[in-house]
Amino acid sequence: MLESVFDRRVKHETGYDLYLEIPEKEYLQIYEDVNTESASDIVHQYLHLYQDDGRPEKVEIKHDKNNHTINIKTLLRYEGNDHTEEKILPNYLRHYESKREY
Repeated sequence: MLESVFDRRVKHETGYDLYLEIPEKEYLQIYEDVNTESASDIVHQYLHLYQDDGRPEKVEIKHDKNNHTINIKTLLRYEGNDHTEEKILPNYLRHYESKREY
């Protein structure tokens, strides 16, 4: 799922706004509800995947039913951060390539 996330960052004086757009179908295969708990989980896993040490604050989530997307917005702060401890990506967010038969 994380490989199909479209991201955008906007820098401002207090940090970066991070916007994540996820296809509705992929989101709903993993999460039952569109809520901030799921959004926070996705943001943390996304930052971990790209080894980003930003600290997310104010996570917001919206379901855009017209465009069939789930949109997450959060503020990332970098000042005063210590290096984030390494975590293992959960199986439900990993992307498995299908085996090709020749």
